[in-house]
Amino acid sequence: MKNKKLPVIIAAIGVLMVSFVIGTGFTKRTDVILTDYSVSEDGAEIILKTSVASSAGYIRGFKNDGGGVKPHYLTFYATFGGLNSTFGAKNEFVLEVDEDGSEIYFNRTDGGYELVLQKDAQTGVWGKTP
Repeated sequence: MKNKKLPVIIAAIGVLMVSFVIGTGFTKRTDVILTDYSVSEDGAEIILKTSVASSAGYIRGFKNDGGGVKPHYLTFYATFGGLNSTFGAKNEFVLEVDEDGSEIYFNRTDGGYELVLQKDAQTGVWGKTP
């Protein structure tokens, strides 16, 4: 006699596993640090090279929470698949900026943002903040 509940249990476990893998990719990473950056020749893009401050986890993407206005408030997201999954992992991101853009902030644990890059008003040169 076959167990009729077994396929239902297997399906439920499968749904939970898929939900976990996908769901973890929407977790905010508030420990992202800027390791390096470069500005395109025309100044329209900044390539952000990042890492995480903790010993576990990776970044897959970011969202600019600036709402289309400057400065840029960036919130980064964890990779899909759990804590140390590299599925979708990236450490380099391109941010489009215009000539009026002057500040880039990264999201932090307390719900606030930390200034990481700022353009000098006199020279127009981008630099890391202390």
